[in-house]
Amino acid sequence: MNGCVFSKFAFLILYLLLGVANGADRPNVLLLTVDTFRPDRLSGQGNARKTSPYLDQLGQDGVVFEQAMSSTSWTTPGLLSVLTGLYAPTHAVDVRGKSLRSGTETMATLLAKVGYAVPDILYLSSIPNFQNLGLTNSFVERDQYLPNGDEVLFRALETYRDSTFFLYYHYRNLHLPYKPSEAYERLYTPEGFDRSAFVRDKVETVQSNVTIPQGSVRFDEKDREWILGLYDGQIREMDETLFKPLVAKLKELGLYENTLVIVTADHGEELLEHGFIGHPSTSFKGSAYDELLHIPLMMSYPNGLPQNMRIGQQVQNVDILPTVLDLLKLPIPPTLQGRSLMPLILGTSDVELPAFTETTPGGYQATPEMMKTRIRAMRTSLWKLIHTHGPGIDTYELYDLKNDPKEYDNVIDQHPEVAEKMRVALHQWVLATQPTILTAPASGGVVPTEPISVLFPAQGDTFRYEDVGKTVSVRWTGPQDGLYSLEYRVGEGSYYLEGAMQIVGNAPQYGPFTDEMWNMLALYNPWSFRITVDGKPELSSSWVQFTIVPTQDAAPPSVWTMALVSLLFWWGELGLLFKGLGLGVLDFVRLAGGIPLVDIVSGALFLALICGICQPLYVRMGEARAKAWVLVIVYTLFIYSTLSVMPSIWRTLWGHTQGRIDLVGGLVTVLALVFFLGLIFIKKLRWPALVGLFVLGAVYGWLLLLLGTSPAERLHLAEYGLLGYFAYRALVLDFSPSKALLLAWGVAIVLGTGDESLQWILPMRVFEWKDIGLNALSSGLGLLIVALFQFGSSKQD
Repeated sequence: MNGCVFSKFAFLILYLLLGVANGADRPNVLLLTVDTFRPDRLSGQGNARKTSPYLDQLGQDGVVFEQAMSSTSWTTPGLLSVLTGLYAPTHAVDVRGKSLRSGTETMATLLAKVGYAVPDILYLSSIPNFQNLGLTNSFVERDQYLPNGDEVLFRALETYRDSTFFLYYHYRNLHLPYKPSEAYERLYTPEGFDRSAFVRDKVETVQSNVTIPQGSVRFDEKDREWILGLYDGQIREMDETLFKPLVAKLKELGLYENTLVIVTADHGEELLEHGFIGHPSTSFKGSAYDELLHIPLMMSYPNGLPQNMRIGQQVQNVDILPTVLDLLKLPIPPTLQGRSLMPLILGTSDVELPAFTETTPGGYQATPEMMKTRIRAMRTSLWKLIHTHGPGIDTYELYDLKNDPKEYDNVIDQHPEVAEKMRVALHQWVLATQPTILTAPASGGVVPTEPISVLFPAQGDTFRYEDVGKTVSVRWTGPQDGLYSLEYRVGEGSYYLEGAMQIVGNAPQYGPFTDEMWNMLALYNPWSFRITVDGKPELSSSWVQFTIVPTQDAAPPSVWTMALVSLLFWWGELGLLFKGLGLGVLDFVRLAGGIPLVDIVSGALFLALICGICQPLYVRMGEARAKAWVLVIVYTLFIYSTLSVMPSIWRTLWGHTQGRIDLVGGLVTVLALVFFLGLIFIKKLRWPALVGLFVLGAVYGWLLLLLGTSPAERLHLAEYGLLGYFAYRALVLDFSPSKALLLAWGVAIVLGTGDESLQWILPMRVFEWKDIGLNALSSGLGLLIVALFQFGSSKQD
């Protein structure tokens, strides 16, 4: 500890006396971001496997931030927060198809102003999300080397070795699919992990798909070992094929000592911590848990940073740009939302600030509906508050990170005072980070000398969404490039917030906003603000109050219009569903058409032989009894046979229906409800039976919600209820209805246990007692419905 303190003190003295990165002696800057990168899988940050010896060494040559957090959980906004020092709501590239506003300061534009070469070697540059970064087309060989893996980076280092350069390179190969090359694929995976046909389907899915929608594959806890093995294998491959030669190249070119190398990530990756794998753009499952937000961050610069330093305070990716500018002795624009981490490095401050984040449920792949939802979070070292807000959802989660670091237990009901304090701070952050457009960018921050008057809006004005161009604009008197403070008081009761933010210019414009965001702002009515000048209260304007009118209040649609819109929406959704199911049937027909004729004939002969052997038994049992038991046997074999093929079928239908296959559950529920209502009318059930059906319906509804992340378990809920009914139909031919119900439940439990036992007998399948319990519960619920109709009817058959 004393040695570390002495090292910090010595570095501080050198930093202050000699200066770091002054004038023409400024270092090169090499920024490396890695897609989908978790720090806990590095051998230097807790992984017992030796996954990253060369990257670990790079970290030992500089500073490692052990608690770095991303501003989001998917790629685009995370990378742009690194490059701009702005949160996602402010840089506004928070969904696909958006571009950074022209004129936004970035790491490239700020370094170019002081003479850095800023060539574009980024493969992402061609898509809208990564326009206007300030990178230039000066590296003419870029397109020649881009297709060849990391070659473009090494060629650029050679080309610009005699320049002072800023190079930005993004490494993608940790992203799904998890498919390290052959030398690394089995380095950490368990022996025989792909021997079973069951687990092989999962492995092939993980190794061949860029996106794996939540629910399309059922992962179990025992899958974690081989998933981590594949992911760790990719990290080891990256370490040996990128970081090892990179450090060697920098040393070979004489650049290592005077190059600031920054390694970080866009976001993390879920690896079964909350039941699935991936992140919003791959799983359509947005969240703000730490496995998605915790990222690596290390900075190496032998000539200007201390070595082998680890910093445990929480920091964010928006802090990277101001830190670079501070280290290079360049001014930090006041518009940046991050802070310089140099005080932490120098030991002159140990202040830890809250981290904030915002994401959408689907990331780059988000549907229009998903784009209307935001998942926001505020994190301290002790607590995390998560707010999910969108159409039909407005929920909060609170996690005690000290006692529950994996974020499994939502304790918001136990700590309402903590939740309320964080809720206010989170909403204040949301309001403070909306996009700002300065009509007259500052050229020096002139201090006003005359009293200020607000020109727009007028006292009592109302802002309607379309009328104001979906923006909130304010104007006041004073120099166009003046430096002001905008003080605000908004909302009432639990929505009350107050604060201030610095503004450069006298005509800021906030927005344009989505209608969802506009309606959220309307929750904070009334809005009051005034303009002040720091240190000169006599120049302050009067308070002005205005109201934001929700979009639905501007022109409320009629009930018939809403019904028509809903009908058209669901007609379109169901159209996609049925079209996809039709394509699935065609796939099956094509598959069946490819079966050789000899296989069809031999199969038919085998079936005829079985029928012939069973004919005496069929006659002895009687036609009705035989048909009933044949149905039980065939249906059970069907359930068993789908174990290995259902994931493939589900993935195929997901693709054909564009994800609308999820609507099947709701559609079946509606049809079942109509069926049972008709049956209730026909059977004329007595009121106790009706009450029982209502209770069973509530139980089914609760189970459907509980199993919402597992279509496979939802399917079991239906299929074993039906199996119990088929068994009852067979048994009631020989036993009383009450005894037949009990025996049918026993048969269904035995068959359900056999279903799950296959997963215990076969290698690498997951056997769980809860699945046997679910099968028993499902068949029992189905048979309870049968009992209610059997004994609760006032109409005798």
